[in-house]
Amino acid sequence: MSLNILIGILPALLWGVGPLIATKVGGRPIEQVMGTGYGQVIVGLIIYAFTRPSISFQEFLWPFLGGMAWSFAQFTQFSSFQKMNVSSAMPISTGLQLIEIPLCGVIFWGEWGSLDAKTIGFISIALLIVGVFSTSYVDKSVSRVKMNYKAGIPLLLIGSLGYTACSVFPRIPNASGIVGLLPQTIGMCLGAIVISFIMNGKSSVQLMKSKFTIKNGIIGLLGGLGTLAYLTSLSLNGVATSFPLTQMNVVVSTLGGLLILKEHKNRKELLFTIVGLILIVFAAVMIGRLS
Repeated sequence: MSLNILIGILPALLWGVGPLIATKVGGRPIEQVMGTGYGQVIVGLIIYAFTRPSISFQEFLWPFLGGMAWSFAQFTQFSSFQKMNVSSAMPISTGLQLIEIPLCGVIFWGEWGSLDAKTIGFISIALLIVGVFSTSYVDKSVSRVKMNYKAGIPLLLIGSLGYTACSVFPRIPNASGIVGLLPQTIGMCLGAIVISFIMNGKSSVQLMKSKFTIKNGIIGLLGGLGTLAYLTSLSLNGVATSFPLTQMNVVVSTLGGLLILKEHKNRKELLFTIVGLILIVFAAVMIGRLS
């Protein structure tokens, strides 16, 4: 395996371990998202200090708003882990994003211009939908602690819109990754703090410096390094290769949930999960090659 491809896989590894770390470290969802925001903005500031890109008002505004949307999405995702589990929630979350983001590209930017591209693209989306349903399969004949899908899936649906905004908004001014990174990470951190004050009022001051918030900062540091690796991969491998490689994070988080967090699935559920992951990854590769 070449060094370029190894760099391309790094974002998937660094982003995929986030849910596992959050679950291991613990804390309330708001502490997890604030800690993640702290780590992200630290990486954003360090990269800006070394690169010093020129940033216009529009190039700051839209990535910043995307970062604010991300903080809301991250909060709903962490909240969903308490209703479901990582190995069930992450494939659904990733699948929804892989459906929404390409559709925004088609609707607003005219991507997939040819008939062949549209055909392959919409077949890929259909595979994603099947993959998402497959990974969320539950064998009702098995008696176990019941997961609250009715509460978890709406959180993932709402949150996916925030993740989509985080990817789509920076495209409005066509800001490059290096230009948009600092504004986006500032939005991520500030958004988490705003959510905390809306939900918790004055007690947010204590939450901002709690041990769980600080410990969850490692997720943001790793996530920020993942973003840097992705920007590097774009220049080394191109979008068509880099994009699908990042989607392997769903494999990392899902298998990590099963192997590290010891989330239980019986043989039938595990088979559906593996089939669903294969479909999601295959569809992500197909979509990436249309870029």
